[in-house]
Amino acid sequence: MTIITAHCRCILQSVASLILLLLFVQVGAAQPSDAAQPPDTCSGCHADRSKMLRFGFPHLSVTAEEATRQSGMNAACSDCHLGDPTNPGRTAAHRGMGRLLLVRKKGMLAESVQREAPLKLTGNPMTRIQHQIVRDGKVVIDPNVTLILYQDKRRDNLSQDFGVMEKTCGACHAKEFSEFTQSTMGRNAKQSRYQSWTDQQRGPHNCGAWFNGNYERISTNTAVPFSREQSALNQRSCNTCHVGCLDCHYDPQPTDPANPKRGIHTFNRVPKPESCYGGGRGQICHAGPEERRRGAGYFGGSYANPEGMEPDIHQAKKVGCLDCHENSGSKSGLGHGMIKRQGRCDRCHERQVASHKLTLHKTLSCEACHIQNISGYQGTFWGPGKLAGSNTPFFKYKEYYGIMKEPILIRDQNGRWIPVKPFPMAVLNQKESALKPGLHWRWPKELPDLQRTDDAYGYVGLFDGLPENNRALAWIQMDKVSHKYGKSRPCASCHELPDGEQRQHVEWDFTDAGALPFSGSHVVVAGKKGLSIRDMKSEKIDVLDGYRLSSLAPWFYLKDRWQIEGDFSLPSIKEQEFYSRAKGDVAKARQARVVH
Repeated sequence: MTIITAHCRCILQSVASLILLLLFVQVGAAQPSDAAQPPDTCSGCHADRSKMLRFGFPHLSVTAEEATRQSGMNAACSDCHLGDPTNPGRTAAHRGMGRLLLVRKKGMLAESVQREAPLKLTGNPMTRIQHQIVRDGKVVIDPNVTLILYQDKRRDNLSQDFGVMEKTCGACHAKEFSEFTQSTMGRNAKQSRYQSWTDQQRGPHNCGAWFNGNYERISTNTAVPFSREQSALNQRSCNTCHVGCLDCHYDPQPTDPANPKRGIHTFNRVPKPESCYGGGRGQICHAGPEERRRGAGYFGGSYANPEGMEPDIHQAKKVGCLDCHENSGSKSGLGHGMIKRQGRCDRCHERQVASHKLTLHKTLSCEACHIQNISGYQGTFWGPGKLAGSNTPFFKYKEYYGIMKEPILIRDQNGRWIPVKPFPMAVLNQKESALKPGLHWRWPKELPDLQRTDDAYGYVGLFDGLPENNRALAWIQMDKVSHKYGKSRPCASCHELPDGEQRQHVEWDFTDAGALPFSGSHVVVAGKKGLSIRDMKSEKIDVLDGYRLSSLAPWFYLKDRWQIEGDFSLPSIKEQEFYSRAKGDVAKARQARVVH
């Protein structure tokens, strides 16, 4: 038993008092009192609806509590919006704030304005977020705005503003911000690799060349005048698809009294699939590549061209993008914003994938059979035209929209059969090209799934024979078709033609600039001697003043030039009698391990 004397107790009490004093000082230093906090004038105005009404901006009324509930973040206004909340002056308090940017149709120039009406947040899911103005006493959609960008974009080139991101999102989410800046999305690491129309590593691309930083090499090989101003305009057009933090996580919604989390400050910790498609601000981000370029989109419907295409079965079943594509939330060691381009079917369909590996069709990818009705671009041509009201030698005449019933199957770099949508492309007025005719892969097979896309192109050549805009660099775009999974295609779609030939008749409608709308068609043929696009034809084309037929339809003069050599035929049926019996009997085909 320990005996504590009065003297000892006195010493212990003194030590305890000293410890408490030190703790008090430390806690007080780490957490200053409310009186020491700088005043925040934001709520003084914005939380007072009557005051905001007098100012003429009732739609900008919001309380701190509402913002916290909607965003799920306990942040001060200036943590996200910047500005100077300590200044009571209205102009001074807003100085340096991040602003909503409106991209004007003319010149694709971004500006911020005093918003006299609330944003439109309902309607067509592709374009539900639109800027509104007051005209003749009525609130209407601003006809001069082509796109809304958030505050984490630059006004000069419409690309990411990492300085604003670091001050706002990065101040609380430093690790995520740092990882995002190193991600493929954050660095624009895919499209920026297409450094010219004749790039030896990547080849010409449907989306165009990356104009930023490559002006000299592009202009030097262009046979018509091409200024730095025109180059900057083309690059701004590209940059509207490249994302910042808010494009993925910010999700403004109409206020709902029954759901306090819905409102103008709504954020999603896990991005919704809609955010991958532009988040309601237009057909941007992945909506373009998936619905138009590849032509087998996840959403379909109003996002598709033509409109009304069936969605991917996974979208109909509410399976999101990040459920299939491994990411930083998949416990796979990936950093923030790093998403594997190759989805994995075996995570949900383990039995089917294992069974497929034992079948006669084991060298086919899942999507080779399970994707049909490929829409979007069926031809694209880069020629002289007007972009955002200005002349440019590189306007993308892309609205040749139609449907290819089944994709063409080709072997990828590992011998696996994958689906592609071949369509004719050209860029006009090119001086030289050292590209070799034939099939090329844009990315080496050694790249990991995080970085590789299994996209190909067929370089055709450099051609004259047009009345103007000669030296047309022609290629066949062959991106891998990736989404719109559904029922498998019929056996006959691959095996009915002799010698393993594949043939697709494609009808399309032209609705772009330069001519009145017209309809046409072509035939895609893949066989033992090569892959070609033949018999391009249309009804009479009425070209508009200021345009040339060769700019928007060089195929009219080049005819059947789009062809490359190689064996693109499918394997021949060795047991024709068994095929005839099994093609209409799925149970028999499964029993014989023809299909899974």
